[in-house]
Amino acid sequence: MDGKARERLNRKVIKMATKQKNMVGIVVMVLLIPLLILSIYYLMPKRLPKGVIQTTGIIGAVEVNLSSKITERIKEIKFKEGDYVKEGEIAIILDSEKRRAEYEESEANLDVAEATLLSTKAEIEKSKVKIEDTNRDLNRISSLLEEKLVSQNDKDKAQTNYDLARLELNRVEAQEVLSNANIRQAQAALNLAKINLEDTVIKSTVSGVVTLRAFEPGEMVSSGAAILTIVDTKNIWARVDIEETVVAKIKLGDEARVQVDALPVGTLPARGQEEFEGKIVEINTEGEFATQRDVKRGRQDIKTFRIKVKIDDLKGVLKPGMSVTVTFKE
Repeated sequence: MDGKARERLNRKVIKMATKQKNMVGIVVMVLLIPLLILSIYYLMPKRLPKGVIQTTGIIGAVEVNLSSKITERIKEIKFKEGDYVKEGEIAIILDSEKRRAEYEESEANLDVAEATLLSTKAEIEKSKVKIEDTNRDLNRISSLLEEKLVSQNDKDKAQTNYDLARLELNRVEAQEVLSNANIRQAQAALNLAKINLEDTVIKSTVSGVVTLRAFEPGEMVSSGAAILTIVDTKNIWARVDIEETVVAKIKLGDEARVQVDALPVGTLPARGQEEFEGKIVEINTEGEFATQRDVKRGRQDIKTFRIKVKIDDLKGVLKPGMSVTVTFKE
């Protein structure tokens, strides 16, 4: 093959390679353009229908901590995280052996105090009888002394007996006051022991879902430490911030739709999507932080107003802190 033929062959090979490269580029572009269009579609803000307001927020709820009022060892915890608890159900049982012994001791002390009071009352009656006897003797001897039938010494002895009887009555009456005080003290100790014994059984104060179990049976828990945290399923809401430019278009009692993306698909199959019904129950009267600051002279800050939307969560699937999208209609 001469030089010219080789050159023509090289040009032909280069031309075919260039054509093939261009074809690959065209195919790549054909594949990328639909993907680019889809990306732009999903990334661009969606235009809402007229009269619809949509914003994002978070789930809030009333959380109740079940804690011990006494320092004691945990005997049993009847619920774990995720369990539903009814109001009034026994949730936690503490070791009651020591508290029961204290209660029985206080009960016995009260019995002793009451018995002492009864004994004191009997002594008072006895002292009163003795006073009557010594007083009668004193009067009799005084009459005999006037007739000179007894000596002054006899009267002095009778007077002394009478005075001693009066002193004894004063003593036992003071003992009665002390006995009554002892009874009140013993009753107060018994009441406290009873409360401490009752505090070994902890009941739920709300109906809801357990979101935190901080202790396990066998552990010692101090007074005031939260053992279980329960979310009150009757008090769940979405908290959102609405710009002041649209807040006047909604009012208390308006309905809203609350969508929770974090829930697994099919959590609410009846609706076909993870969506809840809600109603506006609070609208702040004062603006909060500004979403747009005044960076140009003559332009005002745009502030937001906090809105609270109560949600009916019959399944108890919502958790505080979940992100939500809330839709209102003007």
